[in-house]
Formats: sequence, C-alpha cells, structure tokens
Amino acid sequence: MSQIEKLIEKLCRRPVPNDITHAEIAKLARHYGCIVDKKGGKHPLRIVHRESGTIIPIPIHGKHVAEGYIVQIKQLFDLIEGRR
Repeated sequence: MSQIEKLIEKLCRRPVPNDITHAEIAKLARHYGCIVDKKGGKHPLRIVHRESGTIIPIPIHGKHVAEGYIVQIKQLFDLIEGRR
C-alpha cells in the first residue's frame, strides 16, 4: 500500500480523525490536483481547487489540523473523485 493510499484511508476513518498534520493534508491536496498556497496571515495554508472554485483556508495552531477543516477537505476530495 502506498503512502497516499494510507493517508486516504486515514482521512476516511470514522469518527473524523484529529491526528492529521498539515504536511499530510498538503500531500493529499497535491495528489488530488489542488494547489497548496502558503501565504502569511491568519490562514497561512490554503487548499485551492480551481475547477470547482473551492478555497479552504486552514489556520495553523499546533501540529494537527482541526476536525472542521478535515471534514471540509474530505468533502472537497469526494467532490473531485465524483463520489457526490
């Protein structure tokens, strides 16, 4: 099993995982064809999917991404894969 497959499996776990790091989210976003934009300010990490016009700003507080942002990211990846 590749690293990407393991990360996708980790993202799809129930209940929503709260141990996903910013680096893992960035890696998955690039895999799905999103742009990972690192700018300063309140939300220094942004996931941008141009085809759907979706922008998900992710604040960095500590090592892990908050649950609410993980849910939004999972919904975006499901939309990209056509699961919805």
